[in-house]
Amino acid sequence: MNDPTPHPFLLNTWKHHAGWIRWRTGQAVAAGPAGVEALPAAMAVVGARLMDLYTGAFTPAGLAAHIADQLRRLGRLEYTPLAEWLQGQGEYSMLALPDGSKWTLRLGPAAGKYVHIHPGRWVPHTVRVQANTLKSAVMAHALAGLTGGDPADLALVNDARKQYLGLLPVRELTGAAGLGAVIEVLR
Repeated sequence: MNDPTPHPFLLNTWKHHAGWIRWRTGQAVAAGPAGVEALPAAMAVVGARLMDLYTGAFTPAGLAAHIADQLRRLGRLEYTPLAEWLQGQGEYSMLALPDGSKWTLRLGPAAGKYVHIHPGRWVPHTVRVQANTLKSAVMAHALAGLTGGDPADLALVNDARKQYLGLLPVRELTGAAGLGAVIEVLR
């Protein structure tokens, strides 16, 4: 599942797929303290901005398969027809999947994974999250996995933030898209 989306699809799983993040965090915990210590560097691709995280049941490969089926039916799975269509749509388009989620399609380079997919904003099975909130939730789960603790324990969360991310402590785990909610999404 390390590169879970087939050609021609590109999905930044660290930023956009909760199920994959759960799997990857579990892999790090299984590797022990060194595996957990490597997570912050692996999460560098998350960046420092706001993003949309898919929380639904489809795997990254499953998402790609559903989108590929739709593009194939529309005659737009190959690079040139897709590029022409997206150019006519203002450089991106949205597709709805059977679970109710909606996905934004953007064009990448012809020689690479040229169908970039991103979860839509404010659609079913998607939550908007700040980068440091996501990183903190991942590290809380990882530390809890190592210690047998609860990833929603405030002291553990703050220990994870300080030890692995160099972030200041938080006073509480609140908000619909706040740290407590994202910790629950990643359970």
